[in-house]
Amino acid sequence: MTTYAKLNDGVLTYAPASKGNVLGYNLESNHVQLLNDGYKPVEKILNKEKYTDCEGTYLFHFEEKDDKIVEMATYQPYGYAFLRKNAYPDMSDLCDALVKINSNDDTLKSEGEKQLSAYVQTCLDVKQKYPKP
Repeated sequence: MTTYAKLNDGVLTYAPASKGNVLGYNLESNHVQLLNDGYKPVEKILNKEKYTDCEGTYLFHFEEKDDKIVEMATYQPYGYAFLRKNAYPDMSDLCDALVKINSNDDTLKSEGEKQLSAYVQTCLDVKQKYPKP
């Protein structure tokens, strides 16, 4: 079913269901009058679920063309801070390494140093993957 609307400052206003004594004003059968009154058919994106990305999001908006109004998807990448936050290792790994390093047990201290080294390397890898602009 085709819907008709006007686009004003990015806001979609659909044709009313009735106008004056005309019931069903917004129906396809009344398309000539709708077009004459400035309404245009609206073409929506049907499957928005396909617009997914783990490093950004999609924003949806409408654009007016000569003969219709079309819904558009615009990709917005997440900033480096958001991406880094989600990629950094858990802070509990750092705390665990520090506790081991500061214990009086040589075996634990050695494990902690390896664990801390791996933690730092992972953080450096994340910084390299998602650099500041």
